[in-house]
Amino acid sequence: MAYQVLSRKWRPKKFQDVVGQEHVTRSFQNTILKDRLGHAYVLTGTRGIGKTSVARIFAKSLRCLNREEDANPCNRCEGCKEFETGSSMNVLEIDGASNNSVDDIRELVNNVQTLPTFGKYKVYIIDEVHMLTTNAFNALLKTLEEPPSHTVFLLATTEPHKLLDTVLSRCIRFDFRNASAETLSAHIKDVAEKEGIKFQDEKLIDILANQGNGSFRDTLSLMDQVLSFSDGEMITEEIMSIALGLAKISSIKNLCEHLILGDSNRCSEAFKTMLYENVSIENITHGVLDFLYELITEIDNLKVLNLTNETLKYIEASTIDEMFWIYESLSKDFSWALNSQVPEKTINIIFQKHARRSQILQGTGLSIGEQSEPKKKVVTTNELSVDEIVPAQESKTIIKEPLVENEPVVFKAEVVKNTEDLEEKQDRGLEKTWNNFEQFLKMEIPAIYAELEQGNALGELSLDSDMAIMKYGFSGEAKLFYEHLVTGEGKEKIESLMKIFFEVSGAQVNLAFLDDEKVEEEKFLSKSDIRENERQRSLVEKENRLRTHPVIQEAEKLFGKPIDRIKVKEE
Repeated sequence: MAYQVLSRKWRPKKFQDVVGQEHVTRSFQNTILKDRLGHAYVLTGTRGIGKTSVARIFAKSLRCLNREEDANPCNRCEGCKEFETGSSMNVLEIDGASNNSVDDIRELVNNVQTLPTFGKYKVYIIDEVHMLTTNAFNALLKTLEEPPSHTVFLLATTEPHKLLDTVLSRCIRFDFRNASAETLSAHIKDVAEKEGIKFQDEKLIDILANQGNGSFRDTLSLMDQVLSFSDGEMITEEIMSIALGLAKISSIKNLCEHLILGDSNRCSEAFKTMLYENVSIENITHGVLDFLYELITEIDNLKVLNLTNETLKYIEASTIDEMFWIYESLSKDFSWALNSQVPEKTINIIFQKHARRSQILQGTGLSIGEQSEPKKKVVTTNELSVDEIVPAQESKTIIKEPLVENEPVVFKAEVVKNTEDLEEKQDRGLEKTWNNFEQFLKMEIPAIYAELEQGNALGELSLDSDMAIMKYGFSGEAKLFYEHLVTGEGKEKIESLMKIFFEVSGAQVNLAFLDDEKVEEEKFLSKSDIRENERQRSLVEKENRLRTHPVIQEAEKLFGKPIDRIKVKEE
């Protein structure tokens, strides 16, 4: 017997076989049992989640002459056998993509009046109904509104928004849900058990489920693809990697551990190795984000990730805020890097940048949570520092010097472990102001400081011998940082440092989330916004000074046109 693909072999035959759509199957069963049949139904949802399968089961049940008590077809009567052979003249399946003209629909409308050859109902299943032309829909409207009593329409579509409102208003609508990764994993295990297929590691099942993107059909098709690369009945990590072009779990784990520990060279090597193994950049970036997401969600149970002792010690000694920052920053960088002109090189640089985050913090004064574009190295002549001179409507003239590479520095975010050590480190000669406290916080826990500066103080510090109180606000754009501080350990650590710095027995930092009206009313700017505004103002002033410089004037003579833009080097 010819091989039958898994998605067809294990296509649901009864309502109970349909996975993840109980809200739809239960409604159809009640419709049959209570004899409350509508004349037209729209089944919507993404591909491969059971729309056509449910329509076929429902149609088969309507045609069944000896229906079971739970409204399922008996699969033994003449109506069921006729349906299974595909020779039924009473259940017509139409592809809306290839039969979408007005003439096709007029022919269908003319046949609607014909009674079923036997049984009570004649059923029309129109798949991808949104592909019908406007004229074809108009030809169908009257029939949908007042069809013969023996006719039932089942319209399946992945794009319900393309259907005319006049069509939707004449139909009962059912929205199918995408399958969750957990549901798909359970389905894979069920099919694998029936087929005698074994997986080397259950994590491979989860990876396959994630690749299915909520679709049962796509998931089983991928499983078929993996099986075609397998010599036996055991699916290994190697086989799945080759079959689907995915990065191995061990390779992703290896890259992420080097990134976390700050080893930029090994991080880059791991990335290049996966590219050499023909793993797509998209699969690598998705794998990295999936791994980091799992790391964050399992932060209290890291043993399940089988990390090295060195990585475990690092994470335990750092803060959850650092892991949040790495995930969020990589996610943002990947989104634009994948569309860049040289994504392979760009992604490689992004990995190295994050591995060298400590060096970046120490070398530029930036803290975790801040994003800035990499600076270009430029030639500096006396007062002039120009990395890009752009004449109006001309090509760019760029002056550069060779990059000087510094040694990587492993980043270690400190946590509040020993208050006596912090008390010794605090300079008691500093005036006890909020600004000085923020510098103290920046020195001790840069990750938390970076999140705090996404907001700004609301009012003055309230300070007496027993208590230090500060109210701090965040706008809508900084909601993520606000939530991290409130729900994580950030707020508690700020308050513990306040007690030490201000030498008080109690401390409170009251974090407030401001709505748009409040922000507009108070002209609220975060410290990060203020610093960026000052930076931009400084660059504009410097550019204006440079426009009168002899080198710029000479460039204008050379090109015969005024310089349109001068991009200056940041200090």
